[in-house]
Amino acid sequence: MPDYHFIISGTAADGQTWKTSGVLQSTGHMATRWPELVDDALGESFRALTDGKAVYGKPGVGCKGPYSVNELHIEKIAE
Repeated sequence: MPDYHFIISGTAADGQTWKTSGVLQSTGHMATRWPELVDDALGESFRALTDGKAVYGKPGVGCKGPYSVNELHIEKIAE
């Protein structure tokens, strides 16, 4: 099963912008249907946001929810 790279960006409260990215690694139990890929990418992105590991448009400014997604990109990595 292929791996997928994702990039998600959006805004938070007070207009703070954010961006996350990562790789969804395929395992024997990972489904590669579109809904599961989106759910997994959004879950990883939310964890990055709440752990302070996202890239913020205004460093040092808090990134409080609610969070809005403006862009979602998922791409299959060449096998």
